[in-house]
Amino acid sequence: MASLYIVGSWGPEAAERCFAPFVTGTTAQAQDVKAKVFLMMDAVYLMKKGIAEKVKAPGFPPLPELIDAFLEEGGKIELCSNSAEFRGVKKEHLRDDRITIAGAATMIDDALTFDSTMYF
Repeated sequence: MASLYIVGSWGPEAAERCFAPFVTGTTAQAQDVKAKVFLMMDAVYLMKKGIAEKVKAPGFPPLPELIDAFLEEGGKIELCSNSAEFRGVKKEHLRDDRITIAGAATMIDDALTFDSTMYF
């Protein structure tokens, strides 16, 4: 099975751009591609309870639905530990228990392990 590692850095301030990791991830899953999303910088805000619900972009399905669909199909979401700490985002703030916080070493390991990496 092919695998795709997706790194997102855009948060609520750029609504259209923050959809990219999840549209790409769910599309990959529909094509039998293993996908994992790593969020850094302002993108970590998207995983806080209640934030994704506020992000809207014409032509896109609701962001919470994309996130939930990605997780339900076995996708993994990790947040950069430094980005989360810098922004005061803690495990108890996250919208879903399946979302984890990981360090740069995990990001590097995954980027080297997955077949392809995309950055948004």
